[in-house]
Amino acid sequence: MKLWIKQTLICLMVILLSFSACLYLFVAQQAKQQLDIAAESNIQNLEVFCEHLSTLDRTTTIDYTADAVTRHALIQYTFSTYAHLLQSTERSYSLVVDGEYLYNISAWQPLQLLTMEDPVISAHCMATADDLPLMVAAKTIRILDTLATVYVVQDVSATLDQIDALTRNAQFALLFCLLVSAVLLPLTLRRTLRPLRTLTQASEKISGGQYALRTGIASRDEVGELSRSFDHMAETIEQKINDLQEQAQRREMLLGALTHEMKTPMTSIIGFSDSLLSMPLTEEGRMEAAHEIHEAALRTERLSQKMMQLISMTDCPVLVKRPLAAAELFETVRGATANSLEEKCITLETHCDAASVTGDSDLIFSLLTNLIDNAIKASPAGQSICLSAKETATHYALIVADHGSGIPKDKIALVTEPFYRVDKARSRKMGGAGLGLSLCRMIAQAHGGELHIESQEGEGTAISMRWPKEDAHE
Repeated sequence: MKLWIKQTLICLMVILLSFSACLYLFVAQQAKQQLDIAAESNIQNLEVFCEHLSTLDRTTTIDYTADAVTRHALIQYTFSTYAHLLQSTERSYSLVVDGEYLYNISAWQPLQLLTMEDPVISAHCMATADDLPLMVAAKTIRILDTLATVYVVQDVSATLDQIDALTRNAQFALLFCLLVSAVLLPLTLRRTLRPLRTLTQASEKISGGQYALRTGIASRDEVGELSRSFDHMAETIEQKINDLQEQAQRREMLLGALTHEMKTPMTSIIGFSDSLLSMPLTEEGRMEAAHEIHEAALRTERLSQKMMQLISMTDCPVLVKRPLAAAELFETVRGATANSLEEKCITLETHCDAASVTGDSDLIFSLLTNLIDNAIKASPAGQSICLSAKETATHYALIVADHGSGIPKDKIALVTEPFYRVDKARSRKMGGAGLGLSLCRMIAQAHGGELHIESQEGEGTAISMRWPKEDAHE
């Protein structure tokens, strides 16, 4: 069942119940009020009639000692005179003495409708006679030392007809309200729920690949809040998908570049191994071929290792940050690069202005070894490389500086791109693949920092990784 149909039925049911209850209370109150007015009018008429009748005691000259027939006759005459003046088609008066009518021209029998027993002085009730609703009021008074009961019987059919008409009008009003609600509610609810249909259509289109689609609903109600949350979710999904696509493209590019770069060492391996297998070589030739195969294999190994590191960095690695003692970190790096330093007689100098830094130990180690390896390749024999750690109130910094060939200014912005090499011939000769600085840049970004390069061609290069402290980063 559609939501607007369900909401329409619920609203109609609520309207029916609430409006019916209100009309029922209103009609009941009006009916009671009408009947109370009729009863009060009937009682007032009875009181006025009895008051006029009681004047007989003050105006008559007949003594109370007169016989009962004379007194009854005078009471009957006086009563009939008043009754004749006040009687109407809707109201009649009767007089009862000792259980018998002294005067009764009414079509009804008030004694049967309302019995007055001692010590009852006055009473009133609703009764039915000849299918007519009657309101009967009675009062016992003493006239000329005679107890007499005066009855007033009033036909209240008109009052009940008014109540019936009010009831019918209330029913018609309820029916009209339901009809109007049944027409207007679906239109209103469908218009109100239109943003939900927009959300549904947008979700279907987004699931179909239109990730840039937004609902654009700007209402200031719950639907507007839902729409804004939906658009934020869609924007987040689009960003995630773009990131995944970018990572996939980058990985594809890296793998393609790896395949291209591995052709050179693989060609060397295949060529020299073929020479060993098919050509008669001298001992010196075989050693040279084996050496070339060994160097090409080492280059292939280094290339594949750095490529895997680059790919893993593109997959948003989870960093395990902890405090690292700068002196211990530098000694570990010195041990890992000792052979390369000794081969070119290069000295590694360390300066620890910061006692410790906070970061991922494996990534920091990889960054420093790559930077030192690049510095060794760029430095002539007998030079020195400076490794230092610095600290400010908000940041850490690790710096590797050399006195080598330097980088041309127009090439500094390119050296962190994968497989870019300033001097391709020298890089291939020394086993470089152009991936080290790319990896270093990714490591710096993973720590929330950046890789900064300062270089003068022919004078040397200083590369620093600067990243915020943990509390400042948070």
